[in-house]
Amino acid sequence: MTLHTTHRSSPPVVPRVIEAVAEADDVDPTSMTPPLADVVDPDALNELIDHGSDDADRTFEVRFSYRGHEVVVTDDGDVEVD
Repeated sequence: MTLHTTHRSSPPVVPRVIEAVAEADDVDPTSMTPPLADVVDPDALNELIDHGSDDADRTFEVRFSYRGHEVVVTDDGDVEVD
């Protein structure tokens, strides 16, 4: 399992997802197929994580499969690839 811990002040989450999956697969991120955009809307994912929830008592995570991995992105911007 690869865990990349970051926070909202960090760069957009989509490049971090790509880097985490590339690291897990030991491949160049620019050579990965299919493109992440074929699996999840990158703009929507970035917006969702950037704006998160204003309610400190509520949290969320986005889960999706990509290249045989389960990717979990939490509302605070953590990226986990299993």
